[in-house]
Amino acid sequence: MNSNITRRRVAGVAAMTAFMLAVAVPASAHITIPDGGAVAGGGHGTVITLRVPHGCDGAPTDTIELQIPEGVTSVKPRWTAGWTIESETAPVPESSIAPGASPDAEQSEPQVALIRWSGGSLPDSQYADFQFQAVFPETPGTIYVPVVQRCGDVEEAWIEISAEGQSEDDLALPAPTVTVVAPDPSPVAS
Repeated sequence: MNSNITRRRVAGVAAMTAFMLAVAVPASAHITIPDGGAVAGGGHGTVITLRVPHGCDGAPTDTIELQIPEGVTSVKPRWTAGWTIESETAPVPESSIAPGASPDAEQSEPQVALIRWSGGSLPDSQYADFQFQAVFPETPGTIYVPVVQRCGDVEEAWIEISAEGQSEDDLALPAPTVTVVAPDPSPVAS
């Protein structure tokens, strides 16, 4: 047999094996925020993508609830075809308004505390991205974004936060994270 044909077959089998492994991995994957970063303060906000890679033990996902962390403001969910979106608000704590300051409308209005996408049906064999836009705190660091996934009567709460010395892989249902970074101090060219 020609050695070029043999090499091509081996390469083809290797490529197919890699493809099948790549397709199989998402079935056990966590809910994540694949882009994972936001700029501190972020002016108009950062768009965050929440990736739901599967249902619950074979059942389709019908509800996603995203809990907005404290300090994340100006939250707006993105319209998602086939899903109903509801937002729950929480009042702004008085302590977040500087004493003697005249609170502007954005500071004193209730902020979104939870986004719920419901009424859709995400089969276990498919994934979907749910997005929201938000302004993140001025202080860089890691922010945990708890998510509850419902599939009929089954619920998976992706709310676990790693302790010091633990990694996300040590947890069964880790909360997705956003890494908030300082804005680029270099001036914008005109």
